[in-house]
Amino acid sequence: MFWKAVDWVFPPECPGCQKTGVRLCDECRNTIVSLPEPICPICGEPGMDARICHDCQLNPPGFNRLRSFTLFTGLTRESLHRLKYRNDIGLGEVLAPLLVNLYRQYEWPVDIVTAVPLSKKRFKSRGYNQAEELARPFAALIHAPYYSKAIQRVVDTKSQIDLSAEERRENVSGAFYANSMYVNLKSVIIIDDVSTTGSTISECAIALKEAGARQVYALTLARAPLSSQ
Repeated sequence: MFWKAVDWVFPPECPGCQKTGVRLCDECRNTIVSLPEPICPICGEPGMDARICHDCQLNPPGFNRLRSFTLFTGLTRESLHRLKYRNDIGLGEVLAPLLVNLYRQYEWPVDIVTAVPLSKKRFKSRGYNQAEELARPFAALIHAPYYSKAIQRVVDTKSQIDLSAEERRENVSGAFYANSMYVNLKSVIIIDDVSTTGSTISECAIALKEAGARQVYALTLARAPLSSQ
């Protein structure tokens, strides 16, 4: 009802066809195709012939499994840019069902849902966390509790854009703190908008497990190669 009221005052525009009055039209949403298999069974990197990828073998991630719905291209890229940089936070509720479709393929055990956090400085500048705008409706749709305070970013890291895989791991090392009051002995699903190397989510998972989480699974809407971020 809230978004209907907002859309009546400020009519949205589909990021695909620019049709007014709809946040993402059905025709455009149907063009978003799921990530092709085979994928790495741990991090979800496509094109691995169902083998564990070299990076997961060399640098085992903190999460148990990471999956992404689609590639970070075309309509998906434009939609997430609008969500992240242009204050179109209503897109979170429109895109969250795609994450639910992905989750239903695996039905991982889940006690709580959380989101990759922003630093206080970046949150203050942007006014919201785009990952949280996906995670809240996702949690509601799968009937799981959402806790924004389960994990927080305690180091204001620099942007991961233009960093190599190794630089990304170093950049986020020790950047997160998880609250054991929310996660101890829990199976956690953590949500983000885009994954590139998975280093940020891996570091979040390490913090969550240090706080007592039994398992940490991760979902992102999109998967991006390093060159496209």
